[in-house]
Amino acid sequence: MALGGNSNAVGLEIDTGMARAVESAGSAARPKLVTMTLGILPDESVDEGMIVDPREVGTALSELWRSGGLKSRRVLLGISNQGVLVRYATIPKVPPDKLKNVIKFHAQEHLPIPLDSVVMDYQVIGETKSDDDKTLLEILLVAARRDMLKGFLEALELAKLEPADIDVSTLSLLRTLPPTAMERTVAVVNVANGLSNILVADRGRPRLARLVSVKLKDLADGAGVSLVDVLEIGNGSSGNARKAYDSWTSSLIGEIRSSLNYYQNQDNASPLEAIILNGRGGRLQGIDKQLENALGLPVRLVNPFAAFSNADRIMKESGVSAVEYAIGAGLARRGLEGS
Repeated sequence: MALGGNSNAVGLEIDTGMARAVESAGSAARPKLVTMTLGILPDESVDEGMIVDPREVGTALSELWRSGGLKSRRVLLGISNQGVLVRYATIPKVPPDKLKNVIKFHAQEHLPIPLDSVVMDYQVIGETKSDDDKTLLEILLVAARRDMLKGFLEALELAKLEPADIDVSTLSLLRTLPPTAMERTVAVVNVANGLSNILVADRGRPRLARLVSVKLKDLADGAGVSLVDVLEIGNGSSGNARKAYDSWTSSLIGEIRSSLNYYQNQDNASPLEAIILNGRGGRLQGIDKQLENALGLPVRLVNPFAAFSNADRIMKESGVSAVEYAIGAGLARRGLEGS
């Protein structure tokens, strides 16, 4: 879809219990942060990345735009749930004018549901060689179920927002990496209230995009606290809160280790060099060091607004933590790209 490159764009992440919006201006190469804001969503209106009650979410988004001072109603929406499928495929290299039809022909081999039930997109991420030395294109396939998208589009329509495009939240994290990470093989782990995301990028190319079932809501429920108060739990907790935290971090470590092992077992996988941690869970006290000790890789918290002008001033004035807005930052930057 043509997004245009001159007007403001808002990256919108709809998480369990919360919606986060980042408004940007300028260009993708020189983005400017206009504002960043967070709104509370009604309980049970969003579950594991899927909208359960579009009307409640639409009403909450209307309030978010009013209270957060967002100017643009042009939205880049991030989605990650079980209704989004990300697959990797290789196809014979063909002329550009034939690529779309060839991909459509091969897509059904990789997707477990009928093509007419999904909205599909793709990205060419590289080239490789077959056993008989023929050139193959490496394709990233993304398919989103139409029935799942309906709830998101209804909520945006109720809030009088324009969906400029829809992206996979996991893949949007690629646009938040600093230049040094774009030259290495890194795993980006985004820990959210709902389902969390893991993206492995090899020199800026997505090689693994996976949802994991560990979520902050489980930690909050196990500790008997609200999602708003869950960040107060950490290494210094005691009693039931400490037990819930230890169990939750053990599950998170297990899911990350499993995903990274899966990647490393792929043909021609480059050795992982670092883990970049973000999302709301990145704000848990000491979580980066725990992951580093358990997984044997350096873990870094990276500012997703490092490339945005005006970001330091806005974050200083608002007191917000940048890592929580990583998905929104990536989406907002995409909104400033051209076609």
